[in-house]
Formats: sequence, structure tokens, C-alpha cells
Amino acid sequence: MARTKHRKYTDTDRSGSLEDRLMALFKSHAGELFKTNEISKMIGVRSDDDSYQELRETLRILEQKGIISRGSRRRFGIPLSLPAKASGVLKIERNGHGIVKPDPNSGVGSKIFINKNELRGARTGDRVMVKIHTDRGTERPTGAIIDIVETRQIPAPKHRAEITRGIDQVERQTRRAIKEAPPKPVPGAERITRFTRERKEPTFQEMMERLAAESGLPGEFPKDVMQEVAKHAETVSKDDLVGRLDLRKKTIFTIDPEDAKDFDDAVSLEENDDWTLTLGVHIADVSHFVREGTALDSEALERGTSVYLAGGVIPMLPEALSNELCSLKPGVDRLTFSVLMTVDPLTGKVKHAEFQKSVIRSVMRFSYEEAEQRITTRKGKYAKLLKQMRELSELMYAQRRKDGSIDFETEEVRFKFDDERNPIEAYKKERLGSMRMIEEFMLAANRAVAQYIALKAREGHEKPFLYRIHADPDTEKIREIARLAKSMGYSFDPSDITPKTIQKFLDSIKGKPEEHLLNNMMLRAMAKAVYAEHNVGHFGLAFMHYTHFTSPIRRYPDLIIHRMLHEYILRMDAKREHHYYQILPDIADHTSAMERRATEAERDSAKIAGLFVMRSEVGNDFDGTITGVQHYGFFVGLANGAEGLVHIRELKGFYIFDESQVALVPQKGLNKMLPHQRRAKVRSTKSFHIGDAVRVKLIRVNFEKRGLDFILAEE
Repeated sequence: MARTKHRKYTDTDRSGSLEDRLMALFKSHAGELFKTNEISKMIGVRSDDDSYQELRETLRILEQKGIISRGSRRRFGIPLSLPAKASGVLKIERNGHGIVKPDPNSGVGSKIFINKNELRGARTGDRVMVKIHTDRGTERPTGAIIDIVETRQIPAPKHRAEITRGIDQVERQTRRAIKEAPPKPVPGAERITRFTRERKEPTFQEMMERLAAESGLPGEFPKDVMQEVAKHAETVSKDDLVGRLDLRKKTIFTIDPEDAKDFDDAVSLEENDDWTLTLGVHIADVSHFVREGTALDSEALERGTSVYLAGGVIPMLPEALSNELCSLKPGVDRLTFSVLMTVDPLTGKVKHAEFQKSVIRSVMRFSYEEAEQRITTRKGKYAKLLKQMRELSELMYAQRRKDGSIDFETEEVRFKFDDERNPIEAYKKERLGSMRMIEEFMLAANRAVAQYIALKAREGHEKPFLYRIHADPDTEKIREIARLAKSMGYSFDPSDITPKTIQKFLDSIKGKPEEHLLNNMMLRAMAKAVYAEHNVGHFGLAFMHYTHFTSPIRRYPDLIIHRMLHEYILRMDAKREHHYYQILPDIADHTSAMERRATEAERDSAKIAGLFVMRSEVGNDFDGTITGVQHYGFFVGLANGAEGLVHIRELKGFYIFDESQVALVPQKGLNKMLPHQRRAKVRSTKSFHIGDAVRVKLIRVNFEKRGLDFILAEE
């Protein structure tokens, strides 16, 4: 049966010469590109056969003759004969360029690239007519917009237009106030007191809505998406349970942040007769409700990820799914995809893993704080089991560290809000042992899934998959950290960069005054982890195989991994493999971009919330640490996570930026000073380096630039 499907799909015959079979394949799939291993399977050539090398040579010859083309990632095919025009819906990317999704049966493919200079004023959501560039010889179709067929009205957050006009008016008033204000000495907060009285500051909600608009974050879910969601029953039916492993009588619970509403992972731990342990990680089976090809799936892919702004969330899925039907609430039946790992209780090593669709009934919902209290006091329901889980996670953590995994000590700033949802206090969230425990279990599950796919690939051909990869760090930034560390009395060799050497360095500064600074600098030197259809390993974790499986409610890559894993368990056929080979590169690029967008928006929202907390502190002095130095001044971080700038013009004397020291250093000699400095006979005596402790005065909360302005406090 499998052979018949394969022949029907490829529309090729295994008789005839290799070149004839290849051309039959390419002609029947004009416009599609295939990897060599895909081609070998589709025409019946085994990778371990002598004819496989002949296949590679034939592909090379056909390419040299211009009969076939080779695209990116060594994929081969016959270019599609493109039409002169095509219509579709436009989406403008953050870089300003556009992507048009062509209408069905347009003969163009899945997308048309539009240069930002050829948009003709069209906006995201507009239906446009595109002239196809047929002479540019690129792998992906490109074109220029020649007409806007239909303008889509995209719902905007409430009062966004009024907010924009209000902010524009504030900016005009601010510029006028600055221009008209007479110059006078500025001893400290007096200048900003007058300045802030003459302007109207936007509210926190207005700033959040403005940020959402600037970041291109999505608004309400489209009507067709909500109609699909409404079709789902509010409870799990008997039909939903067919073929699932019934775990409803097992002791399974969730551990999440206090304010969480979407519980997408639960854990369990059992002792086996052979003294091993079975660690269960049970993930909400979102793929059961979000089916491929639906409007809901398309919207989830478009969003890519949930965005957690200060004080609110923009979800990837509607709340009826994310907070209700998919959320693993206690006492109700929920559909899950379980990773059941057999673990050595002495070493913490995972010996074996199984993956099964399942149904669970969580016995309890713990917050991290509740779980931590029961672990430390050993009192309360499930305290013994929680303590056993903690001990296992510590073994797993020690094993991971031994293998070279890097553990960055990050500090998360959280906010308290008043009844009107305005931020009133900032504090650093303590990283509890219960958090580390769940992180360790999720890492193990993600890794087990990726290793399962790697094992299947070793058993036969390469398998399409979506990996979470992390490249080597930036060497120049590493050298800069080494220079700074040496000036602080620490040893770090930038010529030998491995996860183990980095972790050894981080261990050497643990508990030292410079730990937070150097830890953050090292974190910034790391490459950004991204999604990719090819695997290069994960540098930071020191894992050869890694993916994201454990958060399908809030991350689209996890959702598609659920689909693929289930299909692999059921023996994915060649047609589906080719389907994933075709779509995964775009999904990897898009979801990585959406993750970056979300991260930037979340960082900006925390910065804005911090401004609102600090606006009542204008005129007050703070102890801080220099976290960065530039030619225009230096940045100072405070204990509550806030960071601001001391501009070079606010320093007494004349300073220059010394790139070798990454410091502002005094320039000696009156002849090199500015006129007003020479008249005052002010000499610079102190240098400012990264890591220096300073005392500063807050003089301005700058909402337009989203920053704090400091001056050095009077000594």
C-alpha cells in the first residue's frame, strides 16, 4: 500500500534512465524545490546505494546545463512559469518590505516579495494587484504593486487615534516650552519640576496602546476565527478520548506563576519496580483543537507567539482555548500530549522516553510560591512528592551542568499595579527553586522530542523538523568582556570559547559585586536562539538536538511540533514529509521574527512601566552601577531594575570616550576644554568605567525617548 501511494504521489516510474526519472519528477512538480534526500526517496534511490552518488552527479549536470535550478539549502527543481500579474493580500514586515499572499490557484506559489520602494502606499491587510518580475532569476517570486484593489480596515485598540493626536500635541507643547524657557543654572530637580508642569503626560494605558501600534502587534481576533472557536464544545467528549492513554487517576498537577491563566504543562513522578523513576511531562494538546488549514491555524501562525506586556497579554489563541478548553485546570478532563521519561534516580539521566496522546485530570494548581513553601516546610498535600521532584531536578541540573550547559542568572523585573492598572512599584522577581525544577523538566521533555526525531533520521533518511538552534557567541563581544574582566581582576581566555569555559567563568564571579554586570554582558554576547529547519545544535544548553514542545498555547513552533511528532509516531508518509520540507523554512523565519517582535515589545513595555514608577522619584538620589559607556555618556542601573543615562554634558570638566577601556576619561589641559569650562577652570579628575559604583540624582522621566535622565549627585 505504501508503495502505491508513493508512486501516485511522485508520478514517476522507476524504469528508464535516472535522468528520465528525475525530469518526470520535476515536470510533474514544476515550481517546487526538493532536497537531494527527498528526491532519492521519491524516485526510489536508497541513500546507502551506489546509485545515490550517481543521483547527486546527475543533479549537478542538469543544473550546469540550465535544465533545472538550484535554490537555497541545496534544493532542486524546475522554475514555475509565472503569470504577468497576480492578486493577493499584503503584509508589511518590520523591515519595511512587503509580502503578498497570492489568491488560490494564482500559479505563483505561497508568497510574492515586494520591495519597500514598490509598495505604492499599500498597507498591511490591503488586497492588491501585483506585477510579477519574471526576469530577475530569483528563487522566490518578486513583484511591484500596481493597484490597491481593496483597502482593509484593521480594528485598532480603543482611542488609538485620539492617543496619537494627543501625543503629537504634547510633543508640540513640549518643544515650545523648551524653546521659550529662559536659560538658567540647573542645580538638580528644579529644572525638571518646571519642565514637567508645562506638559501633559500620557497615561500608562495610552502608552501601552501606542507601543502595540508601533510594534505592529495584533488586535482582536477575526470573526471567522472566533466562529471556528465557537464550534468547539466546552468540555471533552467521549469521542475525544478514543486512542488516548487514560491518566486521569494519576497524581498530576500544574505549577505556574501566581497570575497565570493558561496552564499548558503539568508534571507527574512515579517509582517503577526496577527502582527507576517515570517523569511525566503532560502538555496541552492544542493541535487537537487547532487543525492545519483552518482560519484559527492561520491566525495562530500569523501571530507566532503570545506577547506578555506589563499588565496584560496579547494571546496567540483566543481565550476560550488558551484560558479554558486547552488550559490544564484542576478537577476537569483535559486532552494532553505526554512525554513519559524513564530516569535513573542516581544520576538524573533520561534512559528512555515515550510519547503518547493522553487525557489527564489535574489534582491541583500550584503557584511557584505555594510549591516552594511545601518543599521547604515539607508540610501540606503532595509535599513529599514535590520534595522528590525537587531532588530529581537537582540531579538533572547537575548532569546538564556537567555536560557543559550554561546557566545565566537573569533577574526579572515585575510590577505592582493599582486598581486602575497603573504601575506603582517595581521589584525583582526571585528565582525560586520550584521555577528551576519546572524549567529542568521542560528542558528534558523538549530535548527528548528532538532526540526521538534524530533517532528516526539515523534509522533511515533525514526527517523534516523544526529545531531550536543557538549559534556560537559574538567573538568581538567576548573579547570585550575578557578585557573588562581582566581590569576587574578576573581571568577569562577569549580564545577558548565553549559552553564549559563560559560557565566556569560565570561560576568564578558568582556572589561578587561584578556578577550581575558581567553576567548580563555575557548574555548579550550570546547569539539569539532561533527556529530553523536545519540543526546546528544549541550552544547555550550544550545540546546537539533541541526543540520547543512544551508551550503550544503560546508558541506556534510548539504547536507544529505536536503535529509532526504525532505523524511520525503514526509513520508519516513521503507526501507529508515533502509538505513539511516546503513549509518549515518559512515557518522558522516567520516565528523567529515574531518572537523578536514580542521580545522587543515586552522589553519596551517593562521600560515604560518603569518610567511610570520612577516619575514620583524625580529629585531623589540613588546608588547605582555603571552598566554601559558610550561617547555621549554612561548608563546607570539601579537596584529596582531601572536604568538611565548620565549625559556627558552633565559632567563637570571635559571627557573623551576611551574605546580600549570602554570608559569616559578626563581630558587634561585647559586648551582642550570647552570655552565655558576654561572660564570656570573646571578640571576633570575621575574616570567612569563599566562596573563603577556611582550615586545619581533623577532629573527627568523622558516618556518620548522612554528613558531616565540622571546627573551625578552632589558629594
